[in-house]
Amino acid sequence: MLGDMINRIQGAKVEAQEKLKAVSVEKSDPNNQVTVTMSGEKRILDLKIAPELHEKGEPELTADVVANVINEALVEVAIKEKEIMDKISADIMPGGLEGFKGLLG
Repeated sequence: MLGDMINRIQGAKVEAQEKLKAVSVEKSDPNNQVTVTMSGEKRILDLKIAPELHEKGEPELTADVVANVINEALVEVAIKEKEIMDKISADIMPGGLEGFKGLLG
């Protein structure tokens, strides 16, 4: 029984990694001056900065906008990651991980 559960968990881990590889999130600032594309593995795949943002000559502003867009993408990837993990854990254990906690006391 425990061996079967371990095998299912290991299989689920591989499945989650594969699903995360397929995730791609694109976020932009409200003015569409910065756009970031991030993978489900939290890697930046593409970063576009509009020339007019550079031309303003305000490096702090550019840095702030880039950081904010990257952080928004990270949040969206985390949400998608949680959705994937919740689905997979529900498939392994009825009630998901909450059901597993009940087995431990």
